[in-house]
Amino acid sequence: MRHGAALIVVLFLAACGSGQPEADKPVTELSPLEEAAIDAGVIPDVRNVTLAGAFERRSDLGTDRFCAVGNDENGYQIGMIAVFGPATKCEGLGEAERDGETVRITLDSEEKCSFTARFDGVELQLPGNLPDSCASYCSPRAGFEGVSFFIIGEGDAVARSTSGRDFENLCPGG
Repeated sequence: MRHGAALIVVLFLAACGSGQPEADKPVTELSPLEEAAIDAGVIPDVRNVTLAGAFERRSDLGTDRFCAVGNDENGYQIGMIAVFGPATKCEGLGEAERDGETVRITLDSEEKCSFTARFDGVELQLPGNLPDSCASYCSPRAGFEGVSFFIIGEGDAVARSTSGRDFENLCPGG
């Protein structure tokens, strides 16, 4: 009896793990729950949104901003600033490429800083661990690690109106 119970547990666990991991599923393959939420307008369909636009996150320390001009086919020119008080910040310009919910960001106005962020159609989330070269964009005791931005306006025109501190316009071209 003991071996029979163990066999059932092993078969049950094998059945649970037989599906494709969630992170490895292609963006075009959505669960029925995701499809229903998209149909109801609760969440955006990341397959039909663009990164082009202006993003912000406000706090007591200031307003963090991100902007992107361009498109998925040719890439985006981007700019971003994270504010940690009146004199403390991170700010940089660069480019990005989007593939579904994955955004590859490369800042190149100082030392080259490359990392992968997540974009769900509403929020752009930077990772909590970035290469050491990304510190060159920041004043002491500041960092881009874990910063997130929420979309406030779509399109190149809105993105071009995004201002920074060192850069009057974070996204002038495209």
